[in-house]
Amino acid sequence: MKKPIIVLAIQSLEGGGAERLLLTLAKWFEKQGCEVHIVLILRNQIEYEIDDNLKIHHFKQYYRWIPRTIRAKISALLLDKFIIKKCGYPDLVLSNLIVADRVLCHSKLNVYLLIHSAMSKEYKSLNTRLKNIYNKKPVVCVSDGVKRDFDKTFNSPYPSIVIHNFTDVDFVKQQSTRFCPMQKDYVVHAGRFSPEKRHDILIKAYHQSGINNPLLLIGKGKLKQQCKDLVNNLGLEKKVIFMGFQTNPYPFIKNAKLMVLSSDFEGFGLVITEALALGTPVISTDCQSGPAEILPKNNLTPVGDIDALANKIADAVQTPNKYKTDLKDEFLPENQIAKYLSLIEK
Repeated sequence: MKKPIIVLAIQSLEGGGAERLLLTLAKWFEKQGCEVHIVLILRNQIEYEIDDNLKIHHFKQYYRWIPRTIRAKISALLLDKFIIKKCGYPDLVLSNLIVADRVLCHSKLNVYLLIHSAMSKEYKSLNTRLKNIYNKKPVVCVSDGVKRDFDKTFNSPYPSIVIHNFTDVDFVKQQSTRFCPMQKDYVVHAGRFSPEKRHDILIKAYHQSGINNPLLLIGKGKLKQQCKDLVNNLGLEKKVIFMGFQTNPYPFIKNAKLMVLSSDFEGFGLVITEALALGTPVISTDCQSGPAEILPKNNLTPVGDIDALANKIADAVQTPNKYKTDLKDEFLPENQIAKYLSLIEK
């Protein structure tokens, strides 16, 4: 019997939650007997440790001379041919993030677009071009909140369904034992230095909390220098540690006293389920989608409320057991992967 062929398309494998999810999907599709291919649409850049047997292809785009109005359609025809040549005729293509979505929304293959965030929050201006992308294919939303936002924002003729992000608990636990961080009794945040993550809120709340525990910031991004300037202005240079991007953040998460998220919005909050899998307490802003589907109300604070977050950080450091919570079964791979397999054309 022929193995189902699954293609996972994304712009690159640089650090991020969507990229981590894609690699977890690849592993679990293979466990279900599928042949899995990853197609990088833009940059042949990989920042994660990956299995040597994983099939990765780079689709190079050299079509700047094509008028913008038809460039995506022409690229889609060429990408379809590329996929069929490199991977065989796929039973399912899952497109991730806008660079891939912009092309694959014109594909003739069985394509679903994965929506990883609240689109109305991520894009300040939902112009006609953006709506034309996400009205051309059915979509998979990674949380109930993302689906609500998508359905409200887009008038798509295609269905939107929810398949929650999931965490491979065994993998995360195994990776968390690879080394032991030098720092002790610290608070940790893991995520890109991008506007929606609101590192400024986190740093101010951490300062106001008055705790002596170090704050470890894992990630990279365009706002990193602004955050360093804020840390310096608040005199926190010796307490806030910028760890940079980590290919394996799990030892830092496992050994943390507390994980804190301060986002204005999330799509799901994959790092939350990863922390829960490792037994680490988590507090988060109660942003539009994601955290409230994972955490109890006690672990949530209002978005943008520095005082509330500072008080919660101080309390959680003193009484971490109040903020420990179990990972729900619905966020385990075996309870979500079958939903993806149901998208394969019969």
